[in-house]
Amino acid sequence: MEKHYNGFITQVIDTFTNEEFLVNLTNSLIVFIFRFALALIFFLIGRRVLKNFLTKYYKTHSFKSIDSSFRTFLSSIIDTGSIVVLLIISLLIMGFQHTSLIAFLGSIGIGVGLALKDNLSNFVGGLIILIFKTYSVDDEVEIIGNYGIISSIDVFSTAITTFSGDIVTIPNGNVINNQIINYSKTPNRRMKIVISVAYETDIDLVFDVLNGLIKNNENILKDPEPFINVEKYNSSSIDIALKVWAKNEVYWGTYFDILKNIKPALDSVNITIPFPQMDVHIKNHNLYKKSS
Repeated sequence: MEKHYNGFITQVIDTFTNEEFLVNLTNSLIVFIFRFALALIFFLIGRRVLKNFLTKYYKTHSFKSIDSSFRTFLSSIIDTGSIVVLLIISLLIMGFQHTSLIAFLGSIGIGVGLALKDNLSNFVGGLIILIFKTYSVDDEVEIIGNYGIISSIDVFSTAITTFSGDIVTIPNGNVINNQIINYSKTPNRRMKIVISVAYETDIDLVFDVLNGLIKNNENILKDPEPFINVEKYNSSSIDIALKVWAKNEVYWGTYFDILKNIKPALDSVNITIPFPQMDVHIKNHNLYKKSS
């Protein structure tokens, strides 16, 4: 055993001290370093050139004429694709055979596909969103409890800017598997405002005041017809529901305008909006006197 071990060590030493082997090794190392440096330079220069070119292209009229939702999605694919192409060319420059490279990339693709199956579903979700135009950039939506404006649609996710200024990123796969409310899809929207009044209030007078408020607002549509009625009897107030329609582009302005004018209109006819209260009635006056 020891004799075989010593023979192996001797063979290794002889190989590495062989002049022809060292020359070939040095030549191979120099060629590898040269090709690696050439591939690295090509990748860095190519990346910079493509980045400058794409930046200019994204500013052109032809690209800006594309739907705003598809622009962000397309730019993400182009950026990712350019890096992959540059990387493949760089590997070919380093000396990889194209057949070996295809087989290697195929095996890598299968492994990446299994590891990133959720991202693949997000990618498919992004395609479904763009093809069926579920929503577009700048649409007002509610997705999985997140309410705001669509700021971007990328390859794997959708970003929503909420009305509080937060940016919420939702995977596209989750988007297509959940309920989506797109408030910008319909030209008209209904608003509902609930007004509480005291029990002693004349309900017909409240209706007259609210009807006058509606007639003075040009943004409120006549068709569908506005609706005013009693909605609920609370412990210390009566709820009156005001339901009106307005065009989508003036919805929020109309909503806040009505809210602002409801109280002054009710105050002008001495109708008060109550606050929660409780009346206490003492039935046994004698018991009260004894305890005092």
